[in-house]
Amino acid sequence: MAAHSRRLSLLELVELNPDADIAMSMDRIIQAAGVSRAEAVDRLNAAARRFGVRLAAGSAKELGLATFDKWLNPREGDYVPSVRALNLFCHVFGSAEPLDLLARSHGLGWRVIDGDDAKLLELARTEREIKLLRERKRKIEAGL
Repeated sequence: MAAHSRRLSLLELVELNPDADIAMSMDRIIQAAGVSRAEAVDRLNAAARRFGVRLAAGSAKELGLATFDKWLNPREGDYVPSVRALNLFCHVFGSAEPLDLLARSHGLGWRVIDGDDAKLLELARTEREIKLLRERKRKIEAGL
């Protein structure tokens, strides 16, 4: 892996333990969804069964409310969702914010973007490529 020499802004500083930020983000998402934590657990367990994702550790078959409450508590560092559980949470509640926080925590400029932003990025790259090709064409024509 190449070392990065790019200067980071204050918003990009490395935070390799984003657990508290992720917990607060998940809590905000649940509040914005207008559902109780119990309803959120029910939705997550239903989706976990449908997609074959294990949410609970040990012998537990389903995610319990007590564990979910700890996931949403930024001071409960011993209780964090697995990456699969975090991915399922984002799917169920339609927000990539917790995964984006995880991606950004490395300080390498990584982001999680949605389909619209991916299209805009592709468009911008295509426009840049067209500009470079036009410049190349002009240089070739000038040499003829």
